[in-house]
Amino acid sequence: MDYNALLNQHLCFAFDRQLLLADLVENLNWGYDVSTGILSFGDRYEFQAEILGTEADGDASWLWSWANEMSSLPPERTQAALKLKQLGEAEGIPELSEARHSLSVLNGHALGMIAVGQKLGQAYYHGSHDQGAVLLLIVEPQMPWTVENHLQRITTTFPQIIGQMEVEDHQNALFHYLQHYGLEPEAMENVLVVRENGEEILHASFDDLNRLQELKTSIH
Repeated sequence: MDYNALLNQHLCFAFDRQLLLADLVENLNWGYDVSTGILSFGDRYEFQAEILGTEADGDASWLWSWANEMSSLPPERTQAALKLKQLGEAEGIPELSEARHSLSVLNGHALGMIAVGQKLGQAYYHGSHDQGAVLLLIVEPQMPWTVENHLQRITTTFPQIIGQMEVEDHQNALFHYLQHYGLEPEAMENVLVVRENGEEILHASFDDLNRLQELKTSIH
């Protein structure tokens, strides 16, 4: 497992969560209290959140929160970042285990997606400020959103994702997106199928470069 493969597995589900978050907090001012761990949006929402790290415009760098000695962050605000560090050490992924990186190599959005995909948080928030940005991971146990029809959401959202983002392997990304929602896709050469009670309810075909060609559903 390397960084790009891990990101490819998680980016669809994480992007899905970001769309849900945007629907809630769009155009609301944000604030974060390090002492309480509360991420607020106007006077409407308050979510418990941890700090994954920070982006600095000055030297175009990313710094993981566990390595930010100058800020003296409370340990309870860096738990998710430390879990990613442990994953990086175990799997040999330097992007997760080394303290600082150039923003030309990785950025907070990608790392937030990995954190959400690893089920360390519900969604992430990229909080911009004058010197750069802070990447906050919402760790609230329950969020005020629901997805009633998982399959319908996936088939609507997946084409949107691959249209907006560079997704390296469409078949692998969709496979893990389906798994994130508790579905059990069957992978064959250039094909993904989901069955329910023996009936095919999703069929996706891909070209030899693993790019989506057709996505069909039969939702009853």
